Amino acid sequence: MGSAPAPSLSSAEEPRVVFQREGWLLVPGLLDRAKTESLLAATAVLESTAARFERDTAVRRVFFQMQSVSGKKGEPAIFPGALRKITSPSSGQPAFDRLRRDPQVLAAVESCGLVAPHCLIDQVNLKLPRVGSGFPYHQDESFLFGDALRRVQRFGGVNLVIALDPADADNGGFEVLGRTHHGPLVDVTYDTSATNAGLFDESRRVLEPLSPGDALLFHPRLAHGSGPNRSERPRRLITLWFGGGALP
Repeated sequence: MGSAPAPSLSSAEEPRVVFQREGWLLVPGLLDRAKTESLLAATAVLESTAARFERDTAVRRVFFQMQSVSGKKGEPAIFPGALRKITSPSSGQPAFDRLRRDPQVLAAVESCGLVAPHCLIDQVNLKLPRVGSGFPYHQDESFLFGDALRRVQRFGGVNLVIALDPADADNGGFEVLGRTHHGPLVDVTYDTSATNAGLFDESRRVLEPLSPGDALLFHPRLAHGSGPNRSERPRRLITLWFGGGALP
């Protein structure tokens, strides 16, 4: 797993060619230290907002999903304030709103061949030390609907994660199943207490370690997931989903 060099913007091949073939692309240091620290500070504010939440809660268009014992959505938090995911942090913190339009982010997305990118979804995925559960293998396109789905199916899409903490095998780093985007959407149950192992081709499975500010771009149909956090360190990743073009 991960023995071959990661496809990246430093490759001799055009990023667009690599992205189309492999379904993912590494961009080391996409965000500088100042931007990363600003996003960490914004995340801390949102975490403090949820400090006493024991169930999934929406606050002014920001949705806080709690970490349950099983990892399933809708169940009580393993303890008050235990966060698993923040959806639409851009509605609560300006740093995330700026990130949706950040020139470096848009340039990276465009390098994969996406024209006129528009941010559809922004999230922070959190894995608390020792209790943060994994995310089963899945394809993000399966969760799109309406105009967002039509935009991606007509004009294409590029998703990306940006590390706020060091992410590796010990704390549930991000895993991709290379080239699975060439196949169809697989009908899977998004049961966060399982891994969906064996439902996708795992022969090109890669867990690429990420440092704060590093980004990994991937096709919305690429299967990906992550394991539990077995370490004493947090693992927070920003997720952005982009669609291309403009619907009439």
